[in-house]
Amino acid sequence: MNWSDLPPLSMLRAFEAAARHRGFSAAGRELNVTHSAIAQQVRGLEERLGVALMRREGRGLALTPDGARLAGTLREALDLMREGVGALVAGAAERPVQVTTTTGFAAGFLAPRLGAFRYEHPEIELMINPSAKTIDLARSDFDLAVRYGDGGWEGVESEPLLESAKVVVAAPALIEAGAVREPRDLLRYPWIQELGLGEWQAWLAAQGIAIGQKRDIHHLPGHMAIAALRDGQGIGLTARMLVEADLAAGRLVVLFDDVSVTREAGYWLVRRPGRLRPSAAAFADWLRREAHAQAAKTSGERNTGGGQS
Repeated sequence: MNWSDLPPLSMLRAFEAAARHRGFSAAGRELNVTHSAIAQQVRGLEERLGVALMRREGRGLALTPDGARLAGTLREALDLMREGVGALVAGAAERPVQVTTTTGFAAGFLAPRLGAFRYEHPEIELMINPSAKTIDLARSDFDLAVRYGDGGWEGVESEPLLESAKVVVAAPALIEAGAVREPRDLLRYPWIQELGLGEWQAWLAAQGIAIGQKRDIHHLPGHMAIAALRDGQGIGLTARMLVEADLAAGRLVVLFDDVSVTREAGYWLVRRPGRLRPSAAAFADWLRREAHAQAAKTSGERNTGGGQS
């Protein structure tokens, strides 16, 4: 028999339940339908197969020999399906939640907070992949991504997580007073750039400035880039959120504010379309709460002047 010739699964499930309970009412309660719906499905199956499967016996129902054979086969098949799906769900629950994001966000935002997530969800194993590379979620095992940009990525669902414009910053000791008045002045200083990104070029090009043969650029992972900025090794272009504490403490100063070339600069929570498995959904909910708390804290500091450079 071809697959196309098989009766609908709804008919087979209704008959298997009716055969197991020896009645339509109990089968209907199990499948959350009326007893008449079960009876109709069983009659439809009998008509489709051309054989009698059940007969009245006293106040209940009994299986015909053909019905008993089919019921036994269906019970084994449905048990195998339940076991297979159950094993898949259990495996998904045990598999670590995998998140890809930039090294700057991983070090500056996630790392200091992961202890709180572990305390809240000790049962969830978590894997963070810091990378400047944009991972194709549809072709990977990653559950979630946190990306910086405007949210305009195709084939995924994106929701705003944290607003954070880019700023040009430097250690106070590196910059002489009044030495940087316009973007072109930045060409005189060494630059620190997060590995894999080309933000300097994009922003300066938007100002009509060509970089030319500039070579004193150090390309570093995000956490190393911020450390190098604090040490006065160069000027950096970074998300303001990642250096708010340094600005408040005076370790860094803003040379140019809001230099983003995207229309809605910030971090976005990105995932494949569809429902998240429970462990990944738990991490996404936790991340939203942490982002909301950070946004409220930053807003309060700026309103009181504590976050201004």
